[in-house]
Amino acid sequence: MRHLTVGAEQWVPWLRIEENGEDGGLVYSGIMYNILIALSRAMNFTYELRRPVDGLWGVGYPNGTWVGMLGMVKRGEVDFALGPFAFNWERYHFACEFTQPIFIDYESVFMRRPRVETDLFAFVRPFTWQVWLCLIGVIPLTWFILVLFLYLSPDNTMATQEDKAKRTRKNIRKEKNKSHLIWVIRAVTNQSNPWLPRSDSRRVMAATWLLATLILLSLFSGTLIAMLTVPLVRLPIDSTEDLVNQHDIPWAIESGSFLYQILYQATGGIYKALWDGHSERITDCYSFREDIKGGKYAAVCDKMTMKKVMSEDYSASGECNYYMAREDFKSMPLALGFQHNHSLYAEANEQ
Repeated sequence: MRHLTVGAEQWVPWLRIEENGEDGGLVYSGIMYNILIALSRAMNFTYELRRPVDGLWGVGYPNGTWVGMLGMVKRGEVDFALGPFAFNWERYHFACEFTQPIFIDYESVFMRRPRVETDLFAFVRPFTWQVWLCLIGVIPLTWFILVLFLYLSPDNTMATQEDKAKRTRKNIRKEKNKSHLIWVIRAVTNQSNPWLPRSDSRRVMAATWLLATLILLSLFSGTLIAMLTVPLVRLPIDSTEDLVNQHDIPWAIESGSFLYQILYQATGGIYKALWDGHSERITDCYSFREDIKGGKYAAVCDKMTMKKVMSEDYSASGECNYYMAREDFKSMPLALGFQHNHSLYAEANEQ
């Protein structure tokens, strides 16, 4: 029976490492630990687990050095590492040899769930600014047409000799102009009006205006009620493009990860923008989930971890405090990492 040294580091839910309160030892659990037990039984080997000093998965640098668990595999310090590892060209050719993928996951953006906002200007949002601008322009236009029709087609009651003797033309014009403006404003604000024009031309104009305001107010009130019924929640980030194109929320990337290897070598495009704009580096999203929950930053990480964090948080709090962007960023085939030309690689791959 062979005895193997195996590299391992915590990545919930794949591998959880906890201290035993009684003797201070470490207790391992999770998907990868179950796989390790199954392999040891099927291939008849014993094992000891060794954690990387830097706590990283593995990144290679231009000078040929590798850090993390993949560095341990490359230097022969461990026979293989559990990971699981997402593999790319650099990792496969220079660090280790990967088994068949056990799972395919995706990178995405993980952040605090946006909260319900108080919108002080909700009453103007049922219409766009163009509609409000047209309404502001139509009010004086309607008033002007009513006044114009007043002199082109005056009211009969106001054109009698008796009225002319009682009032001067100047007082009539002043009174009627004021009445028309108030009438137009009262109609658009859904208030009653004490009078209606008497001439046919102005009656047609008044009826047109009343019909238009009825439609306008019905649409406004219905839309406003619907908007107030559904709370306003803004989702400013739903993809990596949204993340790099905004400046309100900083973001973090996982040090020593598969994505870190790609980003620091990027020379352009979305990868370069993610690298240049990141403000924090974390080991993994699970360990720093409270910072993400508190809104300190968003993070680019794997969806399996996101789902685990969201599940545990909801079970504990009964609330949904996290948000996972809808758009997947990059696929991640996950596998175990063996030393190149290791004698157990073929058998482990078959298992």
